[in-house]
Amino acid sequence: MGYVMSQMQITAVPARRTYRWLLAIPFIWQAGLAPAINDVAWTPFGLPFPMLWQMAGIVLTSAVIALVFRLDRSRGVEDEEAAFIAATSAAQLTEDAQ
Repeated sequence: MGYVMSQMQITAVPARRTYRWLLAIPFIWQAGLAPAINDVAWTPFGLPFPMLWQMAGIVLTSAVIALVFRLDRSRGVEDEEAAFIAATSAAQLTEDAQ
């Protein structure tokens, strides 16, 4: 029932999207810096600092994802996705007809 990828031919080579490395920032924020943050005793607004750090990480993550989404959109990723879906749908219909 699955389709064979070798039958599909994708002619356009996607542009380099090095800005997607921005998505590593939230991971580094949460996983890489957590050991350094866990020992901070400061309590701004009456909250433990690690909790405030996690909440700031949520805001940062949302901002980074929104930025990457806008950059993708401005570079025509939606058109690439539509072409890919059309190509895979056509390949699936051809395979189902056989």
